[in-house]
Amino acid sequence: MSSLHVSSLRASSLASLALVSLFACGGAAADIAPPDEPPAPDGSGRGSSGAPSPENEDGAEGAPDGAPPADGPRVVISLKGTTAPFAHTDGWSGATPKKQIVAIRSLYLLRSPTDASPVKVFDHGAKAVETDLVTGEKVEVASVVAKTLPAGVFTVAKAGVAYVRYSVPARMHSIVRVDGQYDNVQSLSDGAVIDGVVRGKGHFRYAFVANGTTYGTLEGEDAPVPAVSTSGGLTLDTSGPQSFYVFPVQVAIDPNVGVDHEVGLELNVHESFRWQDQTALGYTQGVFDTTPYTFEPVMAFGANALKLTIGPKP
Repeated sequence: MSSLHVSSLRASSLASLALVSLFACGGAAADIAPPDEPPAPDGSGRGSSGAPSPENEDGAEGAPDGAPPADGPRVVISLKGTTAPFAHTDGWSGATPKKQIVAIRSLYLLRSPTDASPVKVFDHGAKAVETDLVTGEKVEVASVVAKTLPAGVFTVAKAGVAYVRYSVPARMHSIVRVDGQYDNVQSLSDGAVIDGVVRGKGHFRYAFVANGTTYGTLEGEDAPVPAVSTSGGLTLDTSGPQSFYVFPVQVAIDPNVGVDHEVGLELNVHESFRWQDQTALGYTQGVFDTTPYTFEPVMAFGANALKLTIGPKP
């Protein structure tokens, strides 16, 4: 099942915000400068992470380059999913995953798609934070001291993703037909730590499970990278050793806010696993049919819509 992977993420809705303001824009980001390069000494600034990273091994918050921790109002970045009904118009069949976990490693802000000095809001390094988008539970991904961020207007955001885990309902056709699910994990970035083991980009483990029994596991290092969406506002950039969700924004940062703020990201995953039904003998419309060696073409897997909110933390 080496082709079952994230292949599309689209943004279609948004609420008005303020930190001073934040909103998603239509269209896809392209030609984004790599954020892995160190920022230029032009005041571009670096944020602070609430977790240790390779550049901040002692875990001190707001302490880039060994400086003392900063105090003051914070910006909390949170992530959650929703399975609220979403109107699909693509003509494909779909299912809501039983589990859909994304491990977020970092967040960068760019003034333009070609910004050579992106602002590192946070980078957890090997300690990416998991969020299951199916449960609807909100997870705090990072907490940043506001005054460690530079003032400015930013138009592109890049969220580094270390790996994904997902479970999708399926029917296996072999000697007998069995209903179950695929429990999969795939590394999208070099250095991802999955179940305590450092993995390179492309590592995968796929398993078909039915009634608690695993019927087969396939593991390797050559999983195809997810296809990049050509429509919508949210794309997945897998061109380098680290993969990034990229989405256009309009963010005006004021590092002198007087109270804590929260940046919330909500992704709709209702029937977000999309496939094209085939007409093979015994296959059923609206069921993801597979065999030990083949499966129906996966057309998209990710999020249907992106909603961003920002304001004083409750």
